Amino acid sequence: MAGNLLQRLADEVEDQPSILQRFAQAKIPKAPGSSIFVGAGDSYAAALLGFYASKGRCIALDPYSLASVPEIAEGLHVFFISASGMTSSNLLAAARVKRWAGETTALTARSDSRLAKNVDSVVNLPTNYVPKTPGLLSFSLSALAVLKIVGWDRDCDFAGMLERAKEERTALSLGKGTTYFLGNSLAYPAALYAAAKTYEFFGAKAHAEQLEEFSHLELFSLRKSDVVNTFSSFDRSGMARRLAHALAKEGYGSRVVSEQGASDIERFFHSVFVVQLWALRRSRELGLERPRFLASGARLALSDSMIY
Repeated sequence: MAGNLLQRLADEVEDQPSILQRFAQAKIPKAPGSSIFVGAGDSYAAALLGFYASKGRCIALDPYSLASVPEIAEGLHVFFISASGMTSSNLLAAARVKRWAGETTALTARSDSRLAKNVDSVVNLPTNYVPKTPGLLSFSLSALAVLKIVGWDRDCDFAGMLERAKEERTALSLGKGTTYFLGNSLAYPAALYAAAKTYEFFGAKAHAEQLEEFSHLELFSLRKSDVVNTFSSFDRSGMARRLAHALAKEGYGSRVVSEQGASDIERFFHSVFVVQLWALRRSRELGLERPRFLASGARLALSDSMIY
């Protein structure tokens, strides 16, 4: 079964356009004014997407932060993003905001999960949740649900964006040291997602950062064994390409994902598809039979004990 996992994931990516297109027609409640998106891991990247897509009208939090200060949710609609519906911090946060939040909703692939049973309403993500697999379709569906909730009911050529992404499946590179992913605005959640897939698929050190902040911070620890990948979407001043050119001139590894798409939603999904296709292609090149996190033994058990 392990040898078939990467092929199953590849098939899942190929099937995304039709599934996303159908889900785009689904009726999903809109965020009533200021709201909160809550998620951990991939779902935090989806939550952060809500912040940028709503132009700051909605905020993004990780569940433990909200559980620690539930008063933040006073009178607001809280959307919990969790494909599994089993993350313990989400359950804790959902319980603690009950007396504060105006309404709570779960975005989940498991309508029978504990999280789904502890909120006021559920948005079903149309995918079968499979434990211990990298979030590919589940992330794309979560991101699309968030965009619809903040009012982005625009058409998106998902099939076209996937085909364009196939032309850029070598646009990202894996460093021998740290692999950086940089993005601005809506590309920053895509960068966070890319870092997450790097940890999961390759067990490699990765870091996501905003384009501006990198030159203030991580640049001073950069080594020649590192690689800096930048997303050029949502980058009106062209900082991504300027930085990539400057780094290459000094002998540092750098790559740029181009801006593709006729709308912001298309530009975002193009970036996500590039990440997914790159992770699968690089895994095959490395001869991997499955994502490396599945073979991490005690660390995987430790992760499960903390998350669930």
